[in-house]
Amino acid sequence: MRLNLKLIIIFLTSSFSLSGQSYDYSKKHEFSYSDINKLNSLGLDIENKTYDNLKLRYILSVHKRSKLNNVIGTIFRTGAYVSGGFGVLLLATVPSQDTGLGAGIATLVGAAFLSVGAIGYGVSVPFKMASKRRGFERDIMIQKLIEKNIENIKTKSEL
Repeated sequence: MRLNLKLIIIFLTSSFSLSGQSYDYSKKHEFSYSDINKLNSLGLDIENKTYDNLKLRYILSVHKRSKLNNVIGTIFRTGAYVSGGFGVLLLATVPSQDTGLGAGIATLVGAAFLSVGAIGYGVSVPFKMASKRRGFERDIMIQKLIEKNIENIKTKSEL
C-alpha cells in the first residue's frame, strides 16, 4: 500500500512542472477588447499610435474610480431625495391630523425622514466631488499623453 502511494506521488511530481513561476506569457501589456474600447471612447487611439502602456493602465484605473465614485454618490443622493421627499410628505400631512398624538407622531417621523435625507445628501457630496476630481485628473493625463505623442511624431519626422 505504501509502495503504491509512493509511486503515485513520484509519478505526479515528475509529470508536473515543479517551477513556482511560469514565463509562458508574453512580456507585453496586452489590453482586453473592453479596455481598448474604453480608451477609444476617452479619445486615445492605441491601435494606430504608441503610448506608454503603464500610463494607459493608470488612466483606466482612474476612470474606473471616477465612475465608481459617481455611482456611489448617485445612490446616496437618490436615497436622500426619496427619504427627504417622504419626510416632507409626512410633515405636510400633520395639519390634517385631528388628534395631538397623531400629529406629534407624524411630525416626529417626518422630521426623522427629512433629517436622514439631508444626511444622505451630505454623504453623497464628497463622492460626487471625488468623481469630478478623478475625471479631471484623467482628462489632464490624456491631454499630456496626446501632446507627448505629437512631440514624438514631430521629432521622428525631423530626423
